[in-house]
Amino acid sequence: MSKLQMRVLYGLRSDVSGNAHFITDDEVLYVVGNGLALHNFTQNRQRLVRLPDRNRVNLLAISPNKKLAALCESGEHPVISIYDLSTLKRKKILGIPNDPSGSIRGFACVSFSYDSKYLAAVTSENQSMLFYNWEKGKIESSIELSNSQLPSSRVSSINCNPADTAIIALGGPFCFKFLTLSETLWRPYGFSKADNLHVTSLTWLNSDRLLAGTLDGRILYLENGELRNVFKVHETVYMNMKVRDENAAQVSSSGGPADHSQAVLCLLTFVRGFAFAHGYGNVVVFEKDGPHKYTKRNLYSVPQQVSKLASDELYKVNSLSTNPSCDKILVTTGWAQLFYAKLWGPDILSEPEPKPMATMGHQLHHGPIGGLSTCTWKSHIVTFGTEDRSVRMWDYETGGLVMAKQYQEDISCVVLHPSGLFCLIGFSDKLRFMSVLLDDFQAIRHFPIRACRIAAFSTAGHLFSAVNGNIIHIYSTIDFNLRFLLKGHTELIKNVVWGPEDTKMYSIGSEGAIYEWNTITGQRASEVVLKNVTLNGIVLSADGVTAFCISGDGRIHEIRDSMVVRVYHFRNIEPSHIAMSKDDALVYVTYPGGFVASLDYPLVDPIELTEYRLHDADVSQMALSYDEHALITTGLDGTISFWRVTYAYGTATTSIRDMLYLEQILISREDLSVKVQTIKDLYSRVKEQETEHAYKLRQMMLQHNDTVREIHSGYCEAIEELRDKIDKLEEDHANEINSINVEIASTRKAHEEEIRNMEISYDAKLIVEYDKYGAFEKKNNEMRRDFEGRLKQQAEEYQAKLEETIANFEARLDEKDRQLRESHEENAQSTHVHEIIKTQIEDDADREIIELRASYEAQLQQQREQELKLKGEAGVLRRKYEDAQKDLADCKWHWQNLRNDYAELKARKEELDKEVSELEAEAVQREATIVARGERIRDLEMANDELDKIRFVLNHRIGELKAQIEPRDALIAELKGKVADMELELLGMNRASQRQELKVYEMREKLSSAKREIQHEKHRRKMCQERLKRMRVDLLDAAALINEPTALKNTIIKLYQRYSDQAQFLREHQADVDVQSEFAKQRDHLENTIALLKKQLNLCSSTVDPQATRVFEDNMELLSEMSGLRDELKSAQRHIADMECLLGLKGRDTSPLEARAKLAKAVHGNEDLERTYNEQMQECKRVVEGLRVNLERLMLEKDTDDVHE
Repeated sequence: MSKLQMRVLYGLRSDVSGNAHFITDDEVLYVVGNGLALHNFTQNRQRLVRLPDRNRVNLLAISPNKKLAALCESGEHPVISIYDLSTLKRKKILGIPNDPSGSIRGFACVSFSYDSKYLAAVTSENQSMLFYNWEKGKIESSIELSNSQLPSSRVSSINCNPADTAIIALGGPFCFKFLTLSETLWRPYGFSKADNLHVTSLTWLNSDRLLAGTLDGRILYLENGELRNVFKVHETVYMNMKVRDENAAQVSSSGGPADHSQAVLCLLTFVRGFAFAHGYGNVVVFEKDGPHKYTKRNLYSVPQQVSKLASDELYKVNSLSTNPSCDKILVTTGWAQLFYAKLWGPDILSEPEPKPMATMGHQLHHGPIGGLSTCTWKSHIVTFGTEDRSVRMWDYETGGLVMAKQYQEDISCVVLHPSGLFCLIGFSDKLRFMSVLLDDFQAIRHFPIRACRIAAFSTAGHLFSAVNGNIIHIYSTIDFNLRFLLKGHTELIKNVVWGPEDTKMYSIGSEGAIYEWNTITGQRASEVVLKNVTLNGIVLSADGVTAFCISGDGRIHEIRDSMVVRVYHFRNIEPSHIAMSKDDALVYVTYPGGFVASLDYPLVDPIELTEYRLHDADVSQMALSYDEHALITTGLDGTISFWRVTYAYGTATTSIRDMLYLEQILISREDLSVKVQTIKDLYSRVKEQETEHAYKLRQMMLQHNDTVREIHSGYCEAIEELRDKIDKLEEDHANEINSINVEIASTRKAHEEEIRNMEISYDAKLIVEYDKYGAFEKKNNEMRRDFEGRLKQQAEEYQAKLEETIANFEARLDEKDRQLRESHEENAQSTHVHEIIKTQIEDDADREIIELRASYEAQLQQQREQELKLKGEAGVLRRKYEDAQKDLADCKWHWQNLRNDYAELKARKEELDKEVSELEAEAVQREATIVARGERIRDLEMANDELDKIRFVLNHRIGELKAQIEPRDALIAELKGKVADMELELLGMNRASQRQELKVYEMREKLSSAKREIQHEKHRRKMCQERLKRMRVDLLDAAALINEPTALKNTIIKLYQRYSDQAQFLREHQADVDVQSEFAKQRDHLENTIALLKKQLNLCSSTVDPQATRVFEDNMELLSEMSGLRDELKSAQRHIADMECLLGLKGRDTSPLEARAKLAKAVHGNEDLERTYNEQMQECKRVVEGLRVNLERLMLEKDTDDVHE
């Protein structure tokens, strides 16, 4: 069995509200057939998702973030399907939970909240608003909107606030409300006097402002829930939202009959303003002019469409949508076509007439597609519309529209010749044989067959058959003579099909007759009549011997040798069309509901099939391409679909259809002459453009040279100013360096004196500390010997006391053993009593459960008998049906309560069993606890005795320690002094650590300085390259003066003075070298001095005093300041270098020889560029001349052929 994959589906469901929306700047989401299409019109690529078959879609809404789509399906069980537009997969289905009677058949309007997390929907029947949290799939809140006092009021529009999910606006015929959410209750607020208003659309300008359109052509402006103003659309050019109309509160309907030609529909807000539809086919755009003003900017209209059933209602706007860039607006109407307009063109003051919109995508059929035909040599098909009276040619390989032709007459059939260069079109008065030109169909011959509905070319294309009622006419396509008139059918002929070798032809009639005709003799070869059967289609097998007919009773009749060989049955299907491949590998049928089915071949009874449905209406035509890679189907709703045909295993069809299609077209002699003349005119225009361009280029070069001279003179003046500034900066820098050297010398001298004083002071302190340490060590040794003697005495006393304690505890342990045995006996008695109580509880629980079960089963049986009784009386007491249903529900509820009570009792029994097991475990645990407590008591008694001994010892030691407190206090005071001294030493260590950090900082500064020098060298190299580039420019300018010797001489002298004045360059270069060498010498001297100071500080770090520390910190500040000055100097040097580069002063070391070489190189490149350009121009001229010669030759040959003819 083959498989079908949808490539592209063209059409539009105009009966769906909000049926098209922009998703991106190029992608449009719209409903087509039984699918949801996301079409990229720039790349001509379509993604399609099939919709469910159970319900019918009536609404489409898009979330504010353009990532979600809500499809409302009406039917027996209406639902809202949420689709993810990135994957085109359904994420959630939202239903109506509180509708047991099924009275609600659909939704009237829906709207997403601003954060796309909630969805507000209004049902169409009972007018209830449901507020969904669609991610959780539940209803957060709801409210009844019906008005019992005004039954005609209906909600048809809903719009959520763009900044608050708790505010919603609703409107419709004689209905308008603001709703706000308080906890879970919706409450109305603000303006609601809409008993005489017919609100058609709503939109929020921001979180406080709302616009409401009415049926009589007015726009209501409301702010914070209050009506502020009313604007009449046909009179309004400016809208000032700050102006309040005092009479706005008495707004009412116009009082006349409803005039839809003035209705304000599809209000839409976007970043730069808002738009709406006014009447039939008109779209008005207002542009935002400040925070409170809006100006009428553009007026667009839907272009006129052709249809014999056209009416104003077809121009009623269904939806408006703008792309994210807000430069296009998409419009849909009752026509099955997308329209768009580009926004922000000329305003309405400059173009007051409405601008017609453009068609987005291809021009599609409106109404049923009545015919479909394919050809052999090309990948083209033709279709015609029964209502729009147009013939359209399509390319099924690319899925694009090739040509469309509009006629004023009704079209009955269209057939394409196998070559694709000719076609037959049936009109109401005659049948026309036409040639297919580039963009038109040109009639060649007319045949007197009125409203011919069935025609067919032979396989080879040399004959064609046309049906006139119940007679078949066979004509030749060469001489257009009538070959045969085939008569025999008594009723209308429904279809004809040619055999593979064009020697036979089959026809079927409404009377059930199937005739086989011999096209060589014009005689009937055989016939089969199926009585009381309506035949819908016929196909032939590959050998041309077997025919398959489909009938309205759901059967396929296999006919061979003038008899029905087999009959195959469908399951509940009435096929309408059938198609079969030339090798019998593919069989397809269509049946009502828009279904296309692929059949298993060879056929079996019952027929096995795989069905596909993307058409919303019945399929009107079906055809298989000649290469059998594509299947084309059309629908009664104007949709046309291109299917890709594959086998079940995914491989494409492998028949011999891998052929190259014919790309040539027919063109008339007159059209060819016009196009040749057009080429000649364009060639002349190209020459004129080249001459004009060359003249403009010369003028631009002259202007450019003058501008360069002016800029150069300005640069020279700026150079002199910068030289004066550089000299002044160098003088200031030298003065600053000298003052810094003087300060460093004085600081160094004072620092050396401080270091000598610190060394003397620290030597004296070290000697004193050594003496104190010796005395302290001697005293410590004496105290150690005293304590060792005391510890030995205490050990002997502890051993005696331990023996006495052991004897006492052994006696007490015997007493505790006796108490433990008594506790065991009491526990055993308690366990026995607990077992008796447990047994009694179990018996009581079992007895109670049995009694309850019997009681509830009796009640349940009684309820069942009552239910049967009620069911028996249902036929008699139909008026009491609802009460009986309610009683039944109560009984079920009571029965459920009984089941719940039984479950609770069962759970109670399980809990009691669990408590018994817990008590047993608790008894075991208590026994373990008693044993543990006995051990704990013994441990506590031993610890108590030990504590008594320790207390005795501590009391004795307290007395001794009190005698030692006084000498220890003195020792503590002495140690505190030592601690203070050690803290001072710690401070010195911290300062040493800071010096090490300073050293690391200086090393980093050196590293950054080296990096900056490298960067400076790179910058200098770049400046040299820039100077070289400027030299090339100056030399090119000098070359332009080659015809003016005096000016050339002066220019060369200036160039020499600018770039080759060696004396001035050497003086400036020597000054720069002297400054740099002096700076390097100063830096080396300072770094050596700093290194010496650091070394001295490390030698005397132990004797640092606060004054030396202050001096060191001052030195650090001076070094930091010097580093900052160094950075400023380098920054100034970089700035000077940048300015010199900008003014062209860098690179003075370029010699004249190098300058001349670079000039020659630049001139050489210019000559190559000019030569290449001339060669390309000559080549283009040769190509154009060759084309001209070919065209003249073709014209000559054409004239020669005319003369011969």
